[in-house]
Amino acid sequence: MTTVRPLIIALLLAAPATLAQETARETNCEDGADDDGDSVIDCGDADCKDEPRCQKDGKPESSAERCSDWIDNDDDGALDCDDAECQRLSVCQGSWKGPIDGDGEAGGTEGGNAPAGSKVAPEVEQADSNDGVGFVGVRFGVVASVLQELDINNTQDPNDYALTPDTRINLLQLRAFGALPLLEDSFFLINLRGERSPRLTYAMFQVPLGAGHYVNVNSGGGSLANALVISAAKQPLLEPAYYMSSAFEQGNGAAVEVHGPIVPGVLRYRTFAGGGAGFSTGNIGGRRFTFDNFNYTYTLGAQLQWAAMGFYNRFESLYLYKPAQPMLGLSLGAKYDQRQQERYPALHASTTFKMGIFEVAAENYLKTELNYGAIQNAYNVMGGVLIVPEWLFFAADFGQFWTSEFGALRNLTGGAIQVADPPDTLETELRRQRAETQARAALHFFFWRNNGILSARYALRFLDPPKVGPDQDREELFISHNVWLATQFRF
Repeated sequence: MTTVRPLIIALLLAAPATLAQETARETNCEDGADDDGDSVIDCGDADCKDEPRCQKDGKPESSAERCSDWIDNDDDGALDCDDAECQRLSVCQGSWKGPIDGDGEAGGTEGGNAPAGSKVAPEVEQADSNDGVGFVGVRFGVVASVLQELDINNTQDPNDYALTPDTRINLLQLRAFGALPLLEDSFFLINLRGERSPRLTYAMFQVPLGAGHYVNVNSGGGSLANALVISAAKQPLLEPAYYMSSAFEQGNGAAVEVHGPIVPGVLRYRTFAGGGAGFSTGNIGGRRFTFDNFNYTYTLGAQLQWAAMGFYNRFESLYLYKPAQPMLGLSLGAKYDQRQQERYPALHASTTFKMGIFEVAAENYLKTELNYGAIQNAYNVMGGVLIVPEWLFFAADFGQFWTSEFGALRNLTGGAIQVADPPDTLETELRRQRAETQARAALHFFFWRNNGILSARYALRFLDPPKVGPDQDREELFISHNVWLATQFRF
């Protein structure tokens, strides 16, 4: 009894204070202060949700003040610094540019004091570490997907379609990204493909050069198309169109890129160089040549990116979760590529348009293969509509890959360009370069905000017989019907 009585007295004394905290409210929704002591200020506090100044106005997140007011002003589902429009502003670039002392004491932010109500305080404590370097603002993410697949094709017998079911974990990714000391917007991605061993497929370290210019050191990123360098979690058809990359891209072992603004917010440039086959253990790994491969693999190229309307980011997801602000982005680039058995110049063009519940994206790749004289082109057109915002999204695409016969370049130039005869057996990427047509459609149900997604996808594919080998005399096309039912989680 003697021990219970003091406890009861302490609870009775604390009750009025507890009640006061529960009834306290944010009395001023624009003073930058936490009036009710609940650690949330102004428009970030639920007490202010009905205040006129805390309502969305539909206008872009275009200033430091609008990017730190706790309001999703443009109603695109991304609040303040989570919005891509805000990430180029100093108020959203973290605190790593201040003093890094590693002792847990405060360091300054870029550009001096942050505005009232900012989520980036004027002084942010650096993380402690034994080596004197603090890591601030690093975020970790996981993407996982379980897949039920049903494939019906006539690969073995032109007149008989075989049915193959499969269930697997088709995607497991661990991502870490954020502002590290002396680095900006850097990340790594460890990707597990369900039928192969774990491997590191892409990592990017971005170092600022000043005035908005950067140098990247990465694996697999030095190219024109986005398909191989963005997460599968950003693909509305659950995977990129294979024919858009198989004949045009390579898994480089390493790449370096310099990019930055020509006209800030409107026009950007990229230049890149990469090398290494990356076929030993994945897209990072060393050099392993087999068969008649004779070339060291490398690529050199450049690209212009134009934001004709709104804000354009090449890494932005094409999923629609909420109605999007008007955006039109275009890119045009060229490169020279050398593969194990090929050498070719290539041109690439792409565009993306979003407005409200609609989006359209188109891409085209053209190359002239020099070793054996083939001319090849691929295109893909994708459209999406947000049927029910935050619940139901539909996307579909259509595209083709076309290739001439070997020696077409020699015939086109009247023999001015000499090319070699094709090998008896097509190996590595050469064996994949077959004309094809593909159409796909996918319906996505967001069952846990935009972090949990149920997807159903259908794909129809027509593929020409190979140029050489046992099936070269086959007259019937290879036809496949493919159905996916997938559950995807993003943390």
